[in-house]
Amino acid sequence: MAQRRQEIEEFVRRIVVEVEAAEAAGMRTPQAIAEHFDAKGLTTRKGRRWTGETVAKFLSSPGAKRYRNVSN
Repeated sequence: MAQRRQEIEEFVRRIVVEVEAAEAAGMRTPQAIAEHFDAKGLTTRKGRRWTGETVAKFLSSPGAKRYRNVSN
C-alpha cells in the first residue's frame, strides 16, 4: 500500500511539473494542456489520453494543489 501511494505521489509531482511547463509556454486552458500532453505522448496514470476534462479534474485534485507553484 505504501509503495502504491508513493507511485501515485511521484506521478502527481511529474504531471504538475509538466502542467507548469505547458503554462509557462503559454498554454492556459485544460484543453490546450491536454493536447500538449497528447503530442508528447503523456498518458494518465491508467494509460489513457488526457482530455480537457481530465486535466481540469487533475488540477482541482488535492494532490495537484499540494504541489502547484501557482500564485493566484
